[in-house]
Amino acid sequence: PVGCGKSTLLRLMAGLYTPHEGRVFLDQMDLTLVARSVLSEQMGYLPQDVRLLQGTVRDNLLLGLPSLSDSMVLEACRKTGLIHALMAHPMGLDLPIAEGGKGMSGGQRQLVALTRLLLQQPRIWLLDEPTAHMDDELERRCTLALAEWMQPGQTAVIVTHKPAVLALTDHLLVMGPQGVLLHGPRDEVLRQLQATVMEHPPGAGARGVVVGAQGAAP
Repeated sequence: PVGCGKSTLLRLMAGLYTPHEGRVFLDQMDLTLVARSVLSEQMGYLPQDVRLLQGTVRDNLLLGLPSLSDSMVLEACRKTGLIHALMAHPMGLDLPIAEGGKGMSGGQRQLVALTRLLLQQPRIWLLDEPTAHMDDELERRCTLALAEWMQPGQTAVIVTHKPAVLALTDHLLVMGPQGVLLHGPRDEVLRQLQATVMEHPPGAGARGVVVGAQGAAP
């Protein structure tokens, strides 16, 4: 449910928030001791509400990234489905974008931001409801793209209400207003959730939000 802390959790992991209590560690180092430039290179953070910069699609895809060829950029666009929006406009990658992404739908803004993450290839992926504004087909395409581009040795933490996205994870953390409800291997947690639903039909008990994680090793 709203307000249980899922987005706050990701922002703490990304170093955007400083905890009032306790500390956040990246491996065994306090996150506050890691330079922001290093975090930006290693982490890819996709917020739930994507805001784009005024410029072109190309500008937003390559912001802060080393020079990449158009063929590499277009390949990432094909993987996520952003290519269809580009093909529908005569300017393609030079399609102008207003400040904040005005004129683009929520799903299109998510596609631009997600495609940029594929090009960035971070070692740590922090995704907050990455397919929230997408239909089933676009969600399937983006889930497959993420599965293909995430490499061994990388870590992904994904906040989602979408069961299809759980295929990307190997551990689940279920959150509710009272804190962590369940945590463990994905299939085990899903079995526990199913058993809970059978015992307490919808409306009879508390609902949780699933945070999926893919570790650096199986």
